Amino acid sequence: SFWTFSNYTSLVSFNSGILVRTFFNSVFVSVVYTMLTLIVSSLAAFAFSKYSFRGKNVIFIFLLATMMIPVEITIPAIYLMFSKVHMLNTYSVQIFPGIANVFCLFMLKQYMDSLPDSLLEAARLDGAGDISIYQKVVLPLVSPAIGALAILTFLGKWNDYLWPSMLLTKTEVMPIMVVLPTLNTGNSQWSTPWELVMAGCVIVTLPLIIVFFIFQDQFMSSVTIGAVKE
Repeated sequence: SFWTFSNYTSLVSFNSGILVRTFFNSVFVSVVYTMLTLIVSSLAAFAFSKYSFRGKNVIFIFLLATMMIPVEITIPAIYLMFSKVHMLNTYSVQIFPGIANVFCLFMLKQYMDSLPDSLLEAARLDGAGDISIYQKVVLPLVSPAIGALAILTFLGKWNDYLWPSMLLTKTEVMPIMVVLPTLNTGNSQWSTPWELVMAGCVIVTLPLIIVFFIFQDQFMSSVTIGAVKE
């Protein structure tokens, strides 16, 4: 028949199930990277938005200026650094570079700037410390921005190809986006199993759909906030 799932079952067993391994590599790396990025960015945004310290504006402008530097320029330096500490071909080299995301920092800071300082002062009068204010007051109020950034961050990491393809040589730790285009039956240079590649392309879209459905309420809130004035 026209409709068949044989390609998906063949994909699971292809080359000793390497695609299944790399799929879960992508899930692990993308989830951990997204969580760490949002934690670091939200903490930094909270500090820049609600605290005063010497050189705050200069540091923030410097961080924004780094967004103009192409990521490709940093790859040789990152490669040499992780090579010297023997951390190439690990999950760490895929996760830790980039968790200090300036774009997420900027978006969350702008969102936190809209929160009234009186709200935080009221929490302090009730005996809440800085950590409690961050966890129980600030994070719930900025959840729409966090949800939107979670989708964008996960999407960017899931689709990342250049970074892992240049820093990884072991298939066991590669994400599926790097391995999927290189499928080959080994019979000849023209033996790419395109039916399996197409089936793999369908599968790699599923986590993106799941993440969007999880954070869709926060995402839509962040998009529509301020659209209606009463």
